[in-house]
Amino acid sequence: MRSLHARPRWPCSAARLACHGPENRYRRIMLTTVITILPVFLIVAAGYAAGRLKLLGPDATSILNRFVIWLALPCLLFEIVATTDWDRLWNTRFVLVSVVGSLLVFGLGLIVGRLRGLELQDSVIDGLNAGYANASYAGFPLLLLVIGPVTKPYVTIVGTLTLMTLFGVAIVLMEMARHQGHGLGRGLRRAGIGILRNPVLIGPLLGTLWWLTGVPLPHPVESAVSLLGNAASPAALVAIGLFLAQRPLVQTAANRFVGALTVLKLIVHPAITAVLAWYVFVLPPQIATIAIALAALPTGTGPFMITEFYARDGKVTAGTILATTLASVITLAAILSLLGIGVGMTAKSG
Repeated sequence: MRSLHARPRWPCSAARLACHGPENRYRRIMLTTVITILPVFLIVAAGYAAGRLKLLGPDATSILNRFVIWLALPCLLFEIVATTDWDRLWNTRFVLVSVVGSLLVFGLGLIVGRLRGLELQDSVIDGLNAGYANASYAGFPLLLLVIGPVTKPYVTIVGTLTLMTLFGVAIVLMEMARHQGHGLGRGLRRAGIGILRNPVLIGPLLGTLWWLTGVPLPHPVESAVSLLGNAASPAALVAIGLFLAQRPLVQTAANRFVGALTVLKLIVHPAITAVLAWYVFVLPPQIATIAIALAALPTGTGPFMITEFYARDGKVTAGTILATTLASVITLAAILSLLGIGVGMTAKSG
């Protein structure tokens, strides 16, 4: 039986590592990262081409995002929450490291937004850009390849709980900002109604209620929900491509605030997580490594969905998703190499 707390066992001997050296390991990890995130660029490129060729009409971006927000993403979250064995997966210290780290970086991103003179709603989007990792779409395949199957439960935790926490905080702030001119009591009441009606929160809430019953999902229901949920990330990536097709691509990617948010996501986020994992919550070495690797992932599509849902300007968000995904080829490989990870690391039997 594999032990999650066992020290890593490398697929190559010490002699082979000495022969090939860390430089070769870095190249292998970089190649693995490129292969993993290439589909992200290809799907965005497909959306961009469809937008430039005007294949889907002028309202395609908003329609696709409404599909994701109202159908695909709630189904994805419902399925994950309702069908996951949380009793087996739960690791309190790992959850705290991941959630606290993401919230701290979210706060830094929000401060960046306020410093550039944005309203609270747009600053909240900057917070999501900095703190929301692409755990489900990039994390699962990448960490499975470079570390091994031991990462699956941890990616599930980060992909679900961090998403719900960040989205929950973001939606509360967005709704409060939206209704702040209506007086305190009325504004809070309207904000509360807006939160309860938000489809992103309804999915996991219903999933939690179903999970508490202990009853398995009927197979036809689970299949239908899974099919819709699996469409969330591809549809959102196509929508980003369509959005980028409507404006100069170089100008979007070269925005200086995109650079600041990229540094927060790819450098500051894993650094904060490392401090929390090593010195505050003192995770076992392998689990700490997984937490840091997950924090080093690029920005996911979630912030863009929220941007479109609340009708905010998505230029910086789209640019950040692209920039972090591209730059992560270098930063992820560097961080994983510094952590001593080689492609195919597994856990010792115990």
